This record gives sequence, C-alpha cells and structure tokens, in this order.
Amino acid sequence: MKINIRAIEKYLPGSPVDSLSMEKELGWKEGWTVKNTGVETRHRAGVNETIATMGAHALTKTLNSAACKLSELDLLIYAGGSYDHPIPYNACLIKHEVSKQHEPLACFDVDATCLSFLHALDIAHLYLQSGRCKRIAIVSAELSSRSLNPKDPKTYSLFGDAAVAVILEASANEGYTPGAAQFINYSDGAKLAIIPTGGLVNSGMDASTVKESYYFQMDGKKLIKFTQRTIDGFIENYEKAAGRKLKEYDFIVPHQPSKFGNDLFVKQFELDPSKVIFNLPKYGNCISASIPLGLEEIVKENTSLKNKNLLLIGTAAGLSYGAIELKFV
Repeated sequence: MKINIRAIEKYLPGSPVDSLSMEKELGWKEGWTVKNTGVETRHRAGVNETIATMGAHALTKTLNSAACKLSELDLLIYAGGSYDHPIPYNACLIKHEVSKQHEPLACFDVDATCLSFLHALDIAHLYLQSGRCKRIAIVSAELSSRSLNPKDPKTYSLFGDAAVAVILEASANEGYTPGAAQFINYSDGAKLAIIPTGGLVNSGMDASTVKESYYFQMDGKKLIKFTQRTIDGFIENYEKAAGRKLKEYDFIVPHQPSKFGNDLFVKQFELDPSKVIFNLPKYGNCISASIPLGLEEIVKENTSLKNKNLLLIGTAAGLSYGAIELKFV
C-alpha cells in the first residue's frame, strides 16, 4: 500500500511585512534583520484571525483542491505549537470553522512545537497503513506573532504566521512509501526555548506578573552550541536506519530555525543547496508550518515526484530532533 498526497495548500495571512519597514517602525538599525536572521519578509495575522480561522482557511482550500468534502475524511489532526484556548483543543475548533454541521470524523491535536507536523505525519502513516483510516487531513497553523516581544529583535524579526493543510489517502498505485522515521529528545535542552507564563506553573493571575513573561524566550547561543554537540549523532543514526546519506536525497525539507542553522546544516553535511528547500527568507520561522510549507513547494513545483526520495527533517524546542523519509514510486 502507498500513501498519496491528494492535495496540499497553504494560507498566508495579510500582506508580507518586509524587514526594512519593520526596522523603521521599531527604530532598529537598517539592514540588521536580514544580516542576522536572513528573513526578508514574514506574514502577520490580523487582529480578528485565530489559529482556528487560519487552519480553516488552509483546510478549506485543500478540500477544494482535492474535490473532497469534510465528511469524506476519516480523521483530522491539528499539528502545531500554538493554540487559541487551553481547552478545547484546536482540531475541533478548526473543524467547527469549516462546517458548523455535525460531521462524524474524529479529530485531535499533536503538539511537539516545530516537529508537530512530522509527528502527526508519522501517526497518520500508522492509521493509514493499519487500514483504520482511508483519508486523513493534517493542519499546521501558527500565529506566533502575538507571543513575540518587539523589544527582542532576535525573536520578533525571526518568526512568521502561516497555515498549511494536507490530505493523505491510502492508495494502491500512486504516492509514496513511508521510509525511516526517527525522533529523539535531549532533555538537557528542555527549557532553552520557553514561554514562561500562561500554563499551570504560572497562570499569570498574580498581580506581579510582567507582560514580558507571556512572550516567547529563546537562548539562541546555548541552543546553537547544544545542537552542534548533538546533531552529528542523530544524523549518523538516521542515515544507518534509512540506508542512505543525507546528500543522496533528491529533496530535503528542513525546519527553518534560523539563517545560521540553515547554513550550518548545509555545510556540516556537505549538501547540494539546490536540493534543500529554504523558505526562511520568504516566511520566517513558522514553527510547525515551516516543514509543510516546504513540502507544499516541492509538490506544486514538480509535475511528478516518481522515483524521488524526500527527507523531512528538523529540530524543536525541547530539544528534539525528528526525520521522516518519503519514497515516491
């Protein structure tokens, strides 16, 4: 059995916000953003947009492209690190936005921050291969801009808002065979990227809570050093499991952590840049949506992926690594 990408579509809220305009508005040094983050433009959601509405836009576009109704899905998975409410979960809210009518399909969330899409894809593969589901939609939608501190240029300029939806279905003849899938977490890096306030540890109800504690915080230098110490071991183990070197893949879609991270990845593993999808300059780091944005680009720009091997790979706050190969036949 193979798995077919029936359709994949993206939703980018608002007009692109270019770095020069942002620098002028916030009084930053001109040219600092592109030089330090590599991000030229990013999208920012409007005040009335939510994770649910963005995800619904992407899913509706994908359903239309697939000539498929919501009721024809067996399962809807939201895969992302952002949420509209602690309760209920995003998948049911997205489903509600797409159709207010009762639809019998099940839905749930998968949250592994930047690796959420890969984990959801791995789960979808198991459901499809077991025969429990025939058609599954995965939606990754991130509205990071409201969790960013404008006084912290390193994070405020790096991230963007985006949503991507993909519909996968079991197929006898076309599509891909899931290859090696591997995930690992290094708990030493668990708190190097964090939003301190908003959960049960610190709900923010105390009068002394400062606004900045609700914003995303990242120790970039420690994350880079930690990654440099640990990534070789992960890649070595993954290449053994997959039976091929990274440089042997026809396309590689990495997460887009930063310009430094992207450049280091290509250099360290001697990759051909033309085979690696880098969308950081156009979209910024879109958390869970970054990898499916790259997959959407490959699917849309290639009339056929027959006999191509794709690698989806990335890191996530935690600190975690993940990779899945798609072997098109």
